[in-house]
Order: sequence, then C-alpha cells, then structure tokens
Amino acid sequence: MMKQTLIVAALVASASAFAPASRPFVTKTALSAEWEKDWKETDFEGDLKKLQKEAEERLDNKIDELMANIEKTGVAEK
Repeated sequence: MMKQTLIVAALVASASAFAPASRPFVTKTALSAEWEKDWKETDFEGDLKKLQKEAEERLDNKIDELMANIEKTGVAEK
C-alpha cells in the first residue's frame, strides 16, 4: 500500500511539472499605457535594404581595390 502511494505521488509530481503555470492577476499600469501611446512603427525592411545596398557597394569597392593590387603586382592565377 505504501509503495502504491509513493508511485501515485511521484506520478502527480511529474505531471505537475508539465502543467501550465497559473498567471497571477495583472493590471495595466499607467507606465505601460504611456509606453503604448509613444509607440512608433519602424520601417525595418527599408533599413535592411539600405544597409544591404551600402554593404554591396563597400564589397564592390573592396573587390576593385584588390583587383587593382593584383594587376599592379603582376600576380595572377594561372
């Protein structure tokens, strides 16, 4: 009987580990309401396209610089 009680207690304990946690009662504060009022949408896609264009330009400039150095030194692949 004691063994069965321990097994049932272990099963309940392991099942409670996977049960969702209960949420405490939450109220909306003035601070969070003020933060939502000041929310501004950001154009992330536009920023990413701008950054990508700048990176591609820097890469092209670096490739041109390296190609000029190869031509200047006379070292080329055979």
